[in-house]
Amino acid sequence: MDGASEASRRRAALMAAAQRGDARSYRELLNDIGPMVFGFLRRRVRDADDCQDAYQDVLLALHRARHTYDSARPLEPWLFAIARYVLSARERSARRTFDLLLAEPPETAVAGDGDTRVRLEQAVRELPRTQREAMVLLYVDGLPLEVAAERAGTTTGALKVRAHRAYRTLRRLLTV
Repeated sequence: MDGASEASRRRAALMAAAQRGDARSYRELLNDIGPMVFGFLRRRVRDADDCQDAYQDVLLALHRARHTYDSARPLEPWLFAIARYVLSARERSARRTFDLLLAEPPETAVAGDGDTRVRLEQAVRELPRTQREAMVLLYVDGLPLEVAAERAGTTTGALKVRAHRAYRTLRRLLTV
């Protein structure tokens, strides 16, 4: 019996137990698949923050779809189908948002001298795409958190994290 198929059967058994409500098995399964999922995402997502956000999105999607898993089948193809779907949804959302931003660039409303305004605009351009998107949706467009998260194709928690990271990055860039 080869180790890979044994590991696959073990994961399938853990998922079946998790579906029956066994929290310990679910925790063990997530600990087992975590590095595998993160490695899969890391090869496809360049930005470390985006990768972390995608990882959280995949785990949430897995949790929401866990009832659809058929324990008679290998877990990995089902799991990676979820991961590919999450990445695809994130890409579609990013394209829609990017197209929206290009169609109607936000008006700059920064008080102060021209140098401050230029520094802020440059700092915002340096943010990773998802952080910039969070800042625009929440602070430029002034959308409520739930609406902004839906438009960004993510959860409210993930959008809050993105906005917080953007705020920290802007603060660091502008206090130098």
